[in-house]
Amino acid sequence: MPRIAAFREKLRGTLAEDAFFVDEDFRTGVRFSVRVAMGELRHITALCNESAFYLETLTALDFQDTLELVYHFNCYEPRSRFALRVLCGHDETPPTVSDIFRCAGWLEREVHEFFGVVFSGNPDLRRLLLPEDSEDNPLRKNFGVVGAYRKREEVYG
Repeated sequence: MPRIAAFREKLRGTLAEDAFFVDEDFRTGVRFSVRVAMGELRHITALCNESAFYLETLTALDFQDTLELVYHFNCYEPRSRFALRVLCGHDETPPTVSDIFRCAGWLEREVHEFFGVVFSGNPDLRRLLLPEDSEDNPLRKNFGVVGAYRKREEVYG
């Protein structure tokens, strides 16, 4: 059994069935996406690490009512990429996973810099690209004038 199938079954034992979006044809670039509550994020990322998946990317999506953190994981098998999606209020502080995946420190710094998300427990949230005295978060929709600022339900249905 491929590692991705075994891991998905392990997650099915932990998470609700409606948390999964499966894409067997790989049209979205991931085998499946799973919605994870913020309180479960560290537990699920630790399971990813134990199952020999690595953290590939971390980004955020900004909606009027919430932010969505998207963690992409992969392993060294074909078509094994999957996404963890975590809803995060604009004023919430998600936990860091930089102690589980060291590369997350840099990825969290980038999300902090461009979206203003403060990861609790991250020891180094200095700016990476913007000037140190900059207080702007340029990838937030409230930065400048944006006409396509919608609620999450309007986009995903």
